[in-house]
Amino acid sequence: MKTKLILWGKTEKDLKVLVAIELLENENKVKSYIFTEDVATEDFYNLMLNEWRFDREVEFPSVFQTHETSLTASEDILPEGILVEKPELISRAKTEWHFVVLSKKLYDLYRDELENMKDHIAELTEFSTEKWDELRMFWDKVQNHVREKNLFRNHVESLKRRTDELFNDLKNLKNKADNEIRENSEVLFKNFNDILDDIDKKLNKGLGLQPLFREMKDIQNDFRDAELSKDHRRKLWNRIDKTFKIIKEKRFGEVSKEKSPLARTEKRLEGLMGAIGKMEESINRDKEDMNSHQHGIDTSMGQLESELRKARLMMIQDRIDSKAEKLKDMYETKSMLESRVEMEKKKEGERMKYERAKKDAEETMKEKVKVSSDFLKENESEILKATEKIKDNDSSIKDDIEEIVEKAEDIIENVVEQAADFAESILDKVKDKIEDVKKKFEEE
Repeated sequence: MKTKLILWGKTEKDLKVLVAIELLENENKVKSYIFTEDVATEDFYNLMLNEWRFDREVEFPSVFQTHETSLTASEDILPEGILVEKPELISRAKTEWHFVVLSKKLYDLYRDELENMKDHIAELTEFSTEKWDELRMFWDKVQNHVREKNLFRNHVESLKRRTDELFNDLKNLKNKADNEIRENSEVLFKNFNDILDDIDKKLNKGLGLQPLFREMKDIQNDFRDAELSKDHRRKLWNRIDKTFKIIKEKRFGEVSKEKSPLARTEKRLEGLMGAIGKMEESINRDKEDMNSHQHGIDTSMGQLESELRKARLMMIQDRIDSKAEKLKDMYETKSMLESRVEMEKKKEGERMKYERAKKDAEETMKEKVKVSSDFLKENESEILKATEKIKDNDSSIKDDIEEIVEKAEDIIENVVEQAADFAESILDKVKDKIEDVKKKFEEE
């Protein structure tokens, strides 16, 4: 956006003049230079148009007039009695230059804010997450004005350079802190592994599981509070988790690696509820921040400060709107998961009923087979006697054989009927189960 204009005009006496106008943005003023036709040669006009207008120095004639006026909405920026050929350029420049001045004030305010942060960061002896977040929020605020084109490129580049320097200062402090954490982490990592090695030895010796389980809980609590590097924390967590599983399997038997769909859905719902709580807390914090800035607007001492606070309110409102949209999606997901939990509970109940019916059928079949087997055992002696009579050509063999055959037929018929009844009952249950699955598939 140009801050200098070159126009041809004339005076009240209809004398032709060259008018050069520039914005003095630091002073919020407009300065005009009036050159009469006899000194405003074609060469001088080209110099003003191609050099002076682009902030390059040009030697003025010895004779010219100047005029200064404050840049306000009511006052004209042209000297009194001067008319120009294109007055719309003056009107447009006046509007744009108001924006230029406000943008410069905004830049000055941000520059001062950075200088204040620089002083605070210079006093730090260790990395401060609070200062890091403060600097990040400051740059987010600048970026918001960049997107809205409220700051000029040279201002943005200056702020970015200064901000990057402060980020680098904080990064150096963080690297120093990270190095100290890594050194301490090495010691803690070795200590934890020594303790876990000792527990592994106790497990191999078959010592009491309950004391070992309590010892593992203590290790887990110490692990959570320990300042470990990411790599050490990951390795230790995997080992602690593995040892826990071994102890649990020894205490309670092998646990299925795959959780039921109901358990997985309930776990997901539990995690979602935690995320919803955090999102609601975040929105409430933003609303409190908004109220604070709104109070600042109400008690603001100047227009620029008021406008800046309004810009901040807009930023916070955008964050709230974005989070509210995410929260809405979360609640929709919550409703879906709650419905799924209810559906999974019904399926789990039906599955349990099916398993119980299947188990009852198996027990019934075992009982009937046992009864038939006992019946055969009870008549084993009579069958053996009949066999002996056959060998000895006993005269009463015919009657005995007929009796045995009759009993054998009864036994076979009894077993066949029981098997048929069992098969029919299983078939009915399978058909019912197929119908249930078909209905659920159609409903879903």
